[in-house]
Amino acid sequence: MLNNNYKRKIIMLKSERRKITFREFDSYFKPLGYKSFKTGGDPTYLMKTDTIVVKFFMNFLDAQSIDISDMRISILEIENYIIEIFGREYISKKYFYDEKKYFLTTVFDGTFENIYDYKELNTEEEILEFTKWYINYYENEGKHFIETYSYLPNILKRMDELMETKGYWSDILTGGVPHLFKGLIISKLCNDPNFNNKVSFVDNLFATKDISKFLPYYEKLKERLKTIEPIYNV
Repeated sequence: MLNNNYKRKIIMLKSERRKITFREFDSYFKPLGYKSFKTGGDPTYLMKTDTIVVKFFMNFLDAQSIDISDMRISILEIENYIIEIFGREYISKKYFYDEKKYFLTTVFDGTFENIYDYKELNTEEEILEFTKWYINYYENEGKHFIETYSYLPNILKRMDELMETKGYWSDILTGGVPHLFKGLIISKLCNDPNFNNKVSFVDNLFATKDISKFLPYYEKLKERLKTIEPIYNV
């Protein structure tokens, strides 16, 4: 016989959790120009301009929590060079690239922390607190991130800061080994006076790390870099 003080745990259906979250995010983000993609395991909100794509995505976990990403930016000029180097077929297969829901990401907000990570959300009030928290992140740190890192010289500045403090470009740039390619493309487009030093840095990584499967692509990139014309002068 159950103790009278025992309260049965209420677990909200995942479909209801999705419904409330989408309602709140639609109300806020759609007037800002974001599209929503609600199917699949990674529902996404995305805004595309002529030069960038800004997005975030989430996963509704079986553990009654919502895993949500930081704000991410695809700088289309950078990603078009990556597609040129690796080939559209490779990119489409590896990253599900479709220019609708899925784009290649250039930079991510590494300072973001999901304080709701693995936290159960089983009431409407709890979910409203979650969406309010995320919208507050977007209005403050998120907007600052987008405004700052939509501009290539600011990405280059962050790359240099990371190198000076023994950090890694992967703390701002995405893409595994190809993030190194993005770094060099950004450096060249910015007419970076330290461009050759950065090439030497990446050369050394290829000489000392087990990343040889990317070497043919890297050689192709180095040839392409010779013809890329700077658009900034840092």
